Amino acid sequence: MRWRRGFLALIALASLYASIQNLISTKDLGSVTDDPVADWEIRFRPLKASLPFERGVVGYISDSNIPGVSFDAANDEGEYVLTQYALAPIVIVKGTGQDWNVANLSNAAYQVWSKSNHSEFEVSPFKGGLYLLRRIGK
Repeated sequence: MRWRRGFLALIALASLYASIQNLISTKDLGSVTDDPVADWEIRFRPLKASLPFERGVVGYISDSNIPGVSFDAANDEGEYVLTQYALAPIVIVKGTGQDWNVANLSNAAYQVWSKSNHSEFEVSPFKGGLYLLRRIGK
């Protein structure tokens, strides 16, 4: 039982470390405020307002989901956590299995993704590499 608590504490610390690393790496991306978490929330605000519901589940993909595109694993996990925070109380799940999905993609990743998936989704682009994907005819 003691090792389980230690393992959970280790996971929590690793997640916290990854989130902090992400905040540090995104600090120089043109901050609106002095708070990178608030900046992340501001970045997602227009996308969140475009969703047709205030509570529900949306899918989420990032550069890590696109084969052949390079990504930073620590930043990827941190961005996922920050996106969960920014979209709350909406729940995000990894993948594009939902009717509504969020894509947090670099331009290169979007170009690769778009070639094989664009016809399945209606895409609404937002600033900062954000895309709202609405599944067409599931």
